[in-house]
Amino acid sequence: MRRATQADLAAVQDFLAPRVATSMFLSGNLRDQGLTSAQTAPRAGADHRKSMTLWLSEEAGQITGVIGYAAAGYVVFEAPALTQADYPALREALFGRSLLGLNGAVDQVAHLVAALDLPCHRAAMDEVEPHYHLALSALTIPSGAGRLRPALAQDLPQLIQWRMASEVETLGARDSAENRARARVSLQELMAADRLRVLEQDGLAVAMTNFNAALPAIVQVGGVYTPPDLRGRGYARRAVALHLAEARGRGVTEAILFAANAAAARAYEAIGFARIGSYRIVNFDPGITLGETQLGELS
Repeated sequence: MRRATQADLAAVQDFLAPRVATSMFLSGNLRDQGLTSAQTAPRAGADHRKSMTLWLSEEAGQITGVIGYAAAGYVVFEAPALTQADYPALREALFGRSLLGLNGAVDQVAHLVAALDLPCHRAAMDEVEPHYHLALSALTIPSGAGRLRPALAQDLPQLIQWRMASEVETLGARDSAENRARARVSLQELMAADRLRVLEQDGLAVAMTNFNAALPAIVQVGGVYTPPDLRGRGYARRAVALHLAEARGRGVTEAILFAANAAAARAYEAIGFARIGSYRIVNFDPGITLGETQLGELS
């Protein structure tokens, strides 16, 4: 396993392209922010929080796996050929880095958890969620009230509240100043990238949705939220469908997402999504330091 350089990016993108459904975070981060400027830094520094440090596994000169570390503290990867023989190199590569979470195909996450000796019993969230795909030619837009519009600066206070409520509900996060600050930064980035939408009815915001990652032909839906007192009225599915219809008009042909619960799964299936697999999501709040977890267990 070796660290990737700028010269490797074309080969990395060729490797990821046919596996895009399970590597959208990795592919999207690379497209948006590229590699970190100081790849030897063990912790996040001046780089954008989505910039990546990459390590490659290879066989006969061909890439067989990509392990990425986003400066914000997340491990994202596409490594279908990962085996126990790779564990020592993974531990060495990621030693000392801060970790807030990782996610990916279930079998690949199992390898990463074992390789990094992650204390998943301390995780705020360790769940397997259904993974869905939709060809936008098959998108169904439900009837109903509500107009979709881009999120505006004046929406930000309410959307921060919604994002925090969503993360507490679905990710097991704490409602803390640190997490609210992260939510603010994330939402501001989504607004700047024109990926955040609000469903409005009678002048009031009733739901929100965004694209966590976006490539020219495919988007990953995330951040879908309706306040509890407004649920059961179809707002979330309408917001997602209208946002996808908008993307389809720009040439996007596919979408993927994960369903946090049965109600969400039903809503997504109603607009045409079909399950293609399972995704495991592991989040730590507060974060941990890789390589120091055993020491933490003893202290």
